Amino acid sequence: MLSEFVEPKWQRRRGIRKIHVVAVLSAVVSAGAVVLMFNEFGVVQGPGGGERQLIATVDLRLGTPALAFERGQARARADLEAGLLKLQRVGPPPSKAETARDARMKQRYGVEWVSRSDQATPLTPAFADGYNGVMRAEIERRHGKAVAEGLLGFENTRKQP
Repeated sequence: MLSEFVEPKWQRRRGIRKIHVVAVLSAVVSAGAVVLMFNEFGVVQGPGGGERQLIATVDLRLGTPALAFERGQARARADLEAGLLKLQRVGPPPSKAETARDARMKQRYGVEWVSRSDQATPLTPAFADGYNGVMRAEIERRHGKAVAEGLLGFENTRKQP
């Protein structure tokens, strides 16, 4: 009775052999697929391939006065390279007397005043301070300290009521 349920050894081996062949072929095909995917996505280094890296930086100062100050300085340097002397003011538009004084300063020293009252944001004064700091140094170098203090001193007295 037991012999009815047990197969002869030669039949068992032949059935197991088919299973082994299928398992080995499946493993080889799946390993090849994984290697191809790694190669496609650049994970596997080839002999002539350079190292591929993703490098990113995030500036956490976006929208801060420090970055606006630096942008003002950069814009002032660009204007100096273009041969322009400008100073920026923030606040209400200038009065007629201030406009007349601005015209005299432009004629005498070549310094132009630019009003930034259209878009008053918390970053605007920081931008203007950075811009005016670079321009003040250049005005001092060209025309002397008294002229630079006079131009910027006029702006400082204008802000206070």
